Amino acid sequence: MTFRRGAVNTVAMIALVMLALVPMSAAYGDAAFWVAAAGGATIGTAIAVGGAVWRWHPLTVAAVAVVAYFLFGAVFVFRDVAIAGVIPTLEVLTSLALGVVLSWKQALTLQTPFVGFDQVLVVPFLTAIVASTASVSVALRTRRFAALALTAPALLLILSIAFSTYRGLEPGLVGAGWGAVALAWTVWRLRVARSDAAAEVDVSDARPDRMRPVTAAVGVVAVIAIAVVTGGAAATAVAVSDRDVLRDRIVPPLDLHDYASPLTSYRKYMRDGEASTLLTVSGLPSGVPVRLATLDFYDGVVYQVSGSGGAGAGVFSRVGREIDVEETGEPATVGVQIGDLSGVWVPTVGYASRIAFTRAADADLEGSLHYNTATGTAIATAGIADGDSYELDVVVPTAPSAEELADAEIASISTPAPGAVPDEAMALLQEITDGAVSAAEQVTAIEAYFQTEGFYSSGLEGQVVSRSGHNLEREAALLAGSQMIGDGEQYAVAMALMLGQLGIPVRVVMGFVPEEPAETVAITGDDLQAWVEVPFQDIGWVRFSPTPSKDRVPQEEVPEEQQRPRAQVAQPPQTPQEPAELPPDAPLQDAQTQEESTDLSWLWSALRIAGVSLLVLLALFGPSIGFAIARARRRGRRRRAGTAVQRVDGGWAELVDAATDVGAPAMAGATRREHARALDERYPGTTVAALAERADATVFGAGDGTDSDADRYWDEVRDAERAFRAAVPWHRRLRASLLPASIVMAIRVRRVRGNRRSGGKRTS
Repeated sequence: MTFRRGAVNTVAMIALVMLALVPMSAAYGDAAFWVAAAGGATIGTAIAVGGAVWRWHPLTVAAVAVVAYFLFGAVFVFRDVAIAGVIPTLEVLTSLALGVVLSWKQALTLQTPFVGFDQVLVVPFLTAIVASTASVSVALRTRRFAALALTAPALLLILSIAFSTYRGLEPGLVGAGWGAVALAWTVWRLRVARSDAAAEVDVSDARPDRMRPVTAAVGVVAVIAIAVVTGGAAATAVAVSDRDVLRDRIVPPLDLHDYASPLTSYRKYMRDGEASTLLTVSGLPSGVPVRLATLDFYDGVVYQVSGSGGAGAGVFSRVGREIDVEETGEPATVGVQIGDLSGVWVPTVGYASRIAFTRAADADLEGSLHYNTATGTAIATAGIADGDSYELDVVVPTAPSAEELADAEIASISTPAPGAVPDEAMALLQEITDGAVSAAEQVTAIEAYFQTEGFYSSGLEGQVVSRSGHNLEREAALLAGSQMIGDGEQYAVAMALMLGQLGIPVRVVMGFVPEEPAETVAITGDDLQAWVEVPFQDIGWVRFSPTPSKDRVPQEEVPEEQQRPRAQVAQPPQTPQEPAELPPDAPLQDAQTQEESTDLSWLWSALRIAGVSLLVLLALFGPSIGFAIARARRRGRRRRAGTAVQRVDGGWAELVDAATDVGAPAMAGATRREHARALDERYPGTTVAALAERADATVFGAGDGTDSDADRYWDEVRDAERAFRAAVPWHRRLRASLLPASIVMAIRVRRVRGNRRSGGKRTS
């Protein structure tokens, strides 16, 4: 293959590989992705070109690619932990080995964009090496079936789309560009093949058609242009929401059932009141609450976080230094200093685009952080404690006006249906919403009903008796009593259950609303509130507070607690409050122990998979590796023989063996010139006859020859071997590489000779 043809093939394959990686780049947030991808493509291309020039065995190419992956992984993936950013350490080599197995899971479960997670850079680096090595190798080595070179880039494009986000990066342009390059390269390869075939036919009498190349070029350009325009238009016309990617199908490993709902601790924080500063917030916009948790599923006992996916519940994913935010609003930077607040729920504001812990001691906390972009809720499995601090870059949605809300429609978002609803809620619902036409009117009617008909009491000293909890019995007692008495815990749940019966998506939020805005505000238990959020089309989630004001208290103590004998029977369901009273250390340690054991099982699984894969590869390719080693040793022995005459004689023997490997029949007892004539007839255009004459002249001549003559002879032998391989189909070349006939025949000859010698000894 000429240099020009090799360059065209190489450039085309590199272009296809890099275009195939464009969709995946949408999941990464910085240039580190392209550094890893370009580095992998460069390494793979260099290996493929070297293998084609020096005619490496495919297994040799694969082995060199594996070594290059570990050698250059420090440069393009783990620069921060490598020595001088270049030399791999044991930590780097271990991370690269584990990354082959673990990075795929992380690329699907981590929150996009991947900023600050070096481990996921293994995916573009590894896939670029594999795809470029395979595609360039096939393009340079294959004459027929050249379209097989497109297989690796095509598979990489599919993988890149699957590991991307549903908001791909210009999918129409990328798909059209990839198709245009693939089509242009395929047409060029077909023209090259026809040109080579025509060169073997005598066309001296034919009149050249000077217009044919121009016409063909115009046709090719027209076909490519039509394909690009049609494909790009079709891809652009498809709605973004129609994209289906793997991360939407993957359930994250975080098990939310290990963590109690913070709503069960509502009365605990209220009881502490001003005596305990839970956290200190700076830069909080006026009127904006601090969110502790967003709860979307009610099972009859407790309102909890489901994390079941979808636009309403969302999922919790590991996040890096940056978070992809879809909501619009006013940007703000908020600082949070944790005080007496403890547990796994991390206070947030609005929807965060960045969460950065400010202390070096918070490294474990940052590594355990999970964030739900749909609900704006964060969890740190390591648990927050007094002294932890972090900074948030957030987007605060603008609150709609009453006029905007009146004309708005409920968004087509689903939240999990409640597992149980008290009958009293169904009985009141029709009465409350009577006359409300739109969904917005129904929501505001329910909110107003609780605010005007309900009374506030947290059951603290000096207040009317009010039980804690929000299980089914407690909510029924709230709605069935002669007076509704409760706090935000009961009222928010009651309103959410009613809205759920109307088919309106709803979720309960527990957080803090400071009474007086300030640049820096200390938040206590008195600032605790619970409210309801409902999604509206083109507006987003809107906050509704059904809890009556704290100064709306009953005029006299009602016998609510005395007239419910069933309360003694229903009291046990309050047990979900117990986990909130326990210190978080023990369950967190158990969770960490489970995570560590899970990681160890991944390691052992990876080792088992690697061991089984190695055994399978050895069983499949072990004989071929042995043949390749035997052939390399035989070639080296012949080329490094003692004299120039012996080296020339060995060169001819090497040429005969090469012809035998590609299918030429063995001619036992034939002279060099007889063998050369047979090979010339079978493979016309080679220089076998001249090589036979030079070998005879050197072996049978008077002189001993020189080392330079022997070296030139071996160079010509190598050219003749390439001509033999180029003249046979690809499957015969593959057979010659995996099962060389010359080595097999030599083994059989040795076995026959050994049997004869052993038989002679027995008869003597």
